[in-house]
Amino acid sequence: MKLIISLFIALLWAICPPALAQSFDHQVKVNVSNTGDLFEINASFKTPLNNCDAYRYLTDYAAAKKISGVLESEVTRKSDSVAIVNRTISQSVLFFSITIKTTIEYTELPYAGADFKQIAGDAKMFKGTWRIKPEDTGTNFIYRSIIEPNTIVPNFIISSYIKNDLQQQFLEIAKHSITNNSKTYLACN
Repeated sequence: MKLIISLFIALLWAICPPALAQSFDHQVKVNVSNTGDLFEINASFKTPLNNCDAYRYLTDYAAAKKISGVLESEVTRKSDSVAIVNRTISQSVLFFSITIKTTIEYTELPYAGADFKQIAGDAKMFKGTWRIKPEDTGTNFIYRSIIEPNTIVPNFIISSYIKNDLQQQFLEIAKHSITNNSKTYLACN
């Protein structure tokens, strides 16, 4: 009987990625600094995904619609390694409601990450990198960006939002990487 219960628990563990998402220690770290109107964001988190699945998740731009605040994420391929992503994001920052539209060009670095830059949109400037580093227990995602907002919202409010809410946003992305992994990706080369 114990063997059957153990087998059932093991099977349940394998088919319930949301439970894993809640129990895995993502070790989310976010550091934000700003100079004048420029904000620099450095963040990282861990997932139990292997390097291949981590890269597939990173480049599954349409999956961003499942993250809170992302209203639209439409992808157009320019080439095998370049994607153009049109996104609409809505956030509440204190008593302001902000909707941001942006077009981002991603240059993909197979199984290593992606570089990105805004080519049109509401920010004055937005660019950065995603890197994935395989580890023994999964993959570490490393994010770096520089953004210069173009909004009537005062910088101290933007700074407060970035410093206080970004940690939760990256945790949500990390958790989603596990629950989204049930999607069938193409085989890695």
